[in-house]
Order: sequence, then C-alpha cells, then structure tokens
Amino acid sequence: MNIVKLVIFDLDGTLVDSDKTVIRLLNTIREDLNLPTLKSKDVSLYLSLGGEEMIKKTIANKIDAKKYLGIFRKKYLEDPLDGEKLFDGVINYLNYLKAKGIQMAIFTNKPKDLANKTLKKHSIYNFFDYIITSDDVEFKKPSPDGCYKIIKLSSIPPENIIMIGDSELDQKAASLASIKFMHHKVSSLHKIISSKNTKVFKNFNDLID
Repeated sequence: MNIVKLVIFDLDGTLVDSDKTVIRLLNTIREDLNLPTLKSKDVSLYLSLGGEEMIKKTIANKIDAKKYLGIFRKKYLEDPLDGEKLFDGVINYLNYLKAKGIQMAIFTNKPKDLANKTLKKHSIYNFFDYIITSDDVEFKKPSPDGCYKIIKLSSIPPENIIMIGDSELDQKAASLASIKFMHHKVSSLHKIISSKNTKVFKNFNDLID
C-alpha cells in the first residue's frame, strides 16, 4: 500500500454541513421573486455544481443567472452561517492527519472569498497547506485542474494522495488525476461509481486508526 502524504478535501457536503445555509439563501431570493419555497430534496443534487449552474437550476435562466449568482454570493458573504456545522469526526480526523505529518488541501468549486469565510467560521482554515477554489482554476470540478495544481504545489505524486468528497464531481476529478477517492456518504442522492479505488465511509472517526 502506498504511503499517504497528502489528503485533498472537498468542502461543502464533505467537511461542512452547509446545505441549510445555501437553501435558506436561495429561498430568500425566490421569495423576492414570488417563487415557491424549495426543500432540501429539491436541490441537494445541484449544490455541488458550482454557483452559476446551481442558480440556473434553482432560480434563474441562462440569461440572468450571473445577476442572481451575484446576489446570492453577496448574501452569503453577509450571512453569519450560524446554522452550519462540521460533520461528525472532522476535527478529530484533521488533528489525526496533522499529528502524522500528512499535508492537507481543499479543492472546492466555491469561490475564494466564500471558501475562506467558511473555513474560518469553523476554525479549520489553518489546517490546510493548500486551498484551491474555482477562482484558482480554468475549469471547475469534475475537471481535475485543481488536483493537478495541488500535485504541482506539493510535489507529491498521485499515488501518495487521497481525495475525500461527497459527490460524483469529486470522484470524477480524483479519477482523472489518478488519485484514490474516499466517499463521505452523507446523502444517498449522490451517485458514486463503485470501484477498487473508492472507499465509502459515513463518519470521519472511522478513518482514524
């Protein structure tokens, strides 16, 4: 077995349970537009697509998606994020990796300002050696661009890296970069392809030896 020297994490839905925040903010916009309220089951599959695609699916058409994405992001930056929490075992696992000298990275489709806000809100920003967001790559996940960038920055080869995420976008990015994938299964709505390079878990404490 190859020695793990770096773990790449997706952010929302993997480390942070942020669905309630996103859905609440989307619904404030929909309310202003006299649209019916969305429920979690209506939008959970769209939350990992990246901002503009999410807005197209939940609020606006292609023509004005950028306008409403700007409104959404402004609301997000101003929001206290009080309804969010880290998933079970996250802090324990991050401390475990730190104690073992394993580097850590974030690769998210979230923009830089919102990713940093989220990481700092939950007091985990300083755990990460590299934070790669949609602002840092030409193509978002499922493109592996972010993985390649982290590989280059860290000088750690793919065989010594694992990626942890909650969606098929994460799995595809890891696969294209030849990185082993671990699926944090917190929603049965996300479709993941079973393979020898994919491990499934539900609680980060289960990853600690």
